[in-house]
Amino acid sequence: MASFSVLLMNFCQRFIFTMPSFSQEINVDLNLNESNNYRNNASESKSDEVKYVTTDLTNRAPDGLNSEQQLAFALRDFLGPSSPMLKDDENEKEKSPSAFDQKLPYIDEQVDPDAVQSDEEQPQCRETDEMLNNAACRLRRWRAASRKLRCPRIIDNLSSKDEGGGSIKNYHDGHTDLADRLRSLAAAGSMSASAGELLSLAPPPPAATAPPSPGCLLSPTLADQSSAEYFGSSPECCADSSSFESSNTAGTPVPPPGPRYKLATEGTLRVCCFQHTRTVVDKILAAKFLRRWETHALCLLEDHVVSKTPSGLLEQPLSYSCMQEVYCISRWDPARKYCLRIVMPHGSLLLQANDAYTRDQWFYSIIWRRNMIRYRNFLTKTVRKEVVLKELKNMVDFAMTTPLQDESVTRAPLQILTDLLSENKDSSDWEEWAEQVTSNAAPLLAERCVNGQLCALLARLCRRRPRAAPLPALAPPVRRVLTRNVDFGKAPDARRFVRDYISALSAHNSGPSLVRRFVAVAHGERATCPHPRAAPNLAAVALAALDDHFRDYPMPHRCDDAEHEVLCFADILEHMCEYEDWLVVVGAVLQPVPLCVGALGCARVSARLVNVLSALSRDSRCAAHGSLAPARAARPSPPSWLRAAAPSEPLLALPHQQLCQLWGSMIESLLNCCCNRKSFLQSMSKQLPDFLLVALTEHPAALEALCLMLEWEVVSGEQIQLEIIAALQGTDLGQKYYNDLCERQQNLQKLQAEGGPRRLALPVRATDADVAALLEEGALGNLECLSLAFTSVTSACAHHLIKLPSLRYLNLWATKFGDSGVQLIAEHLPRLQVLNLCETPVSDKGIEALSGLSSLRRLNLNSTKLSAEAFEILRQRLPHLQEYDIRYTEAW
Repeated sequence: MASFSVLLMNFCQRFIFTMPSFSQEINVDLNLNESNNYRNNASESKSDEVKYVTTDLTNRAPDGLNSEQQLAFALRDFLGPSSPMLKDDENEKEKSPSAFDQKLPYIDEQVDPDAVQSDEEQPQCRETDEMLNNAACRLRRWRAASRKLRCPRIIDNLSSKDEGGGSIKNYHDGHTDLADRLRSLAAAGSMSASAGELLSLAPPPPAATAPPSPGCLLSPTLADQSSAEYFGSSPECCADSSSFESSNTAGTPVPPPGPRYKLATEGTLRVCCFQHTRTVVDKILAAKFLRRWETHALCLLEDHVVSKTPSGLLEQPLSYSCMQEVYCISRWDPARKYCLRIVMPHGSLLLQANDAYTRDQWFYSIIWRRNMIRYRNFLTKTVRKEVVLKELKNMVDFAMTTPLQDESVTRAPLQILTDLLSENKDSSDWEEWAEQVTSNAAPLLAERCVNGQLCALLARLCRRRPRAAPLPALAPPVRRVLTRNVDFGKAPDARRFVRDYISALSAHNSGPSLVRRFVAVAHGERATCPHPRAAPNLAAVALAALDDHFRDYPMPHRCDDAEHEVLCFADILEHMCEYEDWLVVVGAVLQPVPLCVGALGCARVSARLVNVLSALSRDSRCAAHGSLAPARAARPSPPSWLRAAAPSEPLLALPHQQLCQLWGSMIESLLNCCCNRKSFLQSMSKQLPDFLLVALTEHPAALEALCLMLEWEVVSGEQIQLEIIAALQGTDLGQKYYNDLCERQQNLQKLQAEGGPRRLALPVRATDADVAALLEEGALGNLECLSLAFTSVTSACAHHLIKLPSLRYLNLWATKFGDSGVQLIAEHLPRLQVLNLCETPVSDKGIEALSGLSSLRRLNLNSTKLSAEAFEILRQRLPHLQEYDIRYTEAW
């Protein structure tokens, strides 16, 4: 045992004081990790080329240095580009990778561009900071190599050494701790000039540089940043994925490759306990032949590990705070595999699992519980803010790199973050403290769902300091709320958080462009947004903000400067209409009218709503422009957007000419919607004054609507008809429409005159043009049966078929007659008794319109797109239906 200790000490001394430089190649055999072996090919194959100089370092150190300064002096021997301890006789002219001039970013300091320094102090401070950060990063690389060799103490011993000579302290806080340690030495003022010159370390290669912290994403000019850099990114919604991969991905900690585990709560393991072998008796008692193994059902609680059967070795709970070290043992002895060792103050506890997966699951679970208790106690009890921020960053890195995937793993770090932000909320410097905490927790916020309390705290930060809030750190949780929230009624804090975040965006100098980029990033680069909940949630937040702001405004409305805070939400609705898939969602949210009269009376809001309503009216999809029509569950005021934009009594604060154009475009889209013209005009008969006002501006849609009212006798009364005729004759374009109406009426009277055949069948090659020519030839007032079977007619001929008043039988077998034609026939031919739609492309949309044909007796829907639900509704609404054919359909 003594000889082994001597050999180990010699090895450590040799490794510490003769650390290889970059010119020496290090090969690590990962297959020999179990037996703690390593190989250094450079020292074996090039022993004649590489020569080690065994010079005493302490003799060459400058006088007047203490032990820590001597340590800093010794670091340059294995970190510097020109190490006197390692010489290569043949390759002296070649430069090592560390000799290239590369600029290393600052690790744990953010440079203040406004700081003023003198010309003499600035180069020296810059050189000192670069030297210290380079030393820290280089030591981090050597530590990583030593862990692969299963010799972590070899590199850690370089961290500190007591002056008494012998006791060695280990620092496991990473390269930032060493940089702080070296920086404190340099600031002490006792280091001589020669020692500072000898500590000029070359920068490491790019792979060893520290990742940028979340705070470095902030810049004075936010408009100059890319979308991915400012708003965060995801594979689905990122406008600038290339810049994100080059800047943000490298700085985000990720779990190591390998399996993922759930947080262990309970399980059956074999337990063995033995004392530390400090005496011969302890060695004998700890021999593997005398160890006693017990089987326990263990439970991992919040503060300790307990056994369901408290007896024997685990009669008392095992606290996490008493655990000094926890690590896995691949093979304890030939019979005991998959063991986990927990080092306690007076002994060790071995936990044996059935397989390696279970062992690793318990290992990571115990490590998680132990560290969470440590972070919770440390972060809530420490007074120094810089120490709290440093530990918070360590906790975030630990939470992001753990292979555990569980709800409690997600909830625990966020709860600690919530507790930090909840402290001293009434203090004057809470906003500054919350900014620093949020910036350090940016990776955690980007990958975890925030709770309601945390949303309220982040919203408070955005309200109090909108221009200084860490918006890049808040972008991922905002996007996660938009894409995953289901009901804002159950999560009001989440809606408030999104609202205040958007207000903070618009508060900047480039607010409108930032809001537009925010909507673009929320939608994504694809033609269709991959998140179905993003558009409804974003529209709901915008409408709620507008309604809350203008709800208590007095009427008539007077504009003030406070409106600028909510105009960004009207801009969001306008930007959402630029995307085809989101336009339908906006239309569904806007029906019925969700805004109060005060919001509609604001000229600035109305100017933005005009673009939204115009985009809906131009869209040919019924789901889009159908939102402009009156809804069944409409609000009392206003009932629909047609009523809100009515030129006679407008609620939108717009000029009269713009109102007429908007109202006319909405009427045009609704008149062409599924050919439901007659029923729509009947429902709009009460708004006849609006039709007359818009017709005087020569809008084609209003003129056509007035002509149809006269042709289909929608309005009754001689006085009303004279008003319509006067409005049509009041303009040149209206006079043309009226002349065409008179000509059609003459042809209709001629067509509907008595006479002509009662039955008529067109040949197979007949088209829509043939049907129109046939109806113009002579009187067909007696035509009762018309067969267009196996012809090439479409729904366009329905405009001519509705002019036959006596039609009772219509055969459309194997034609291209679609839903729009069926809807028009059902609206204008209420006396139809027999209808054959076999092998036509009609669907439920057109078949449901047949419920208005109360005289229908026979119906053939063979080989159509009829569903079972639509057929059941049709049977209930047509009680006189005697015969029907639904073969080869879903309802069959």
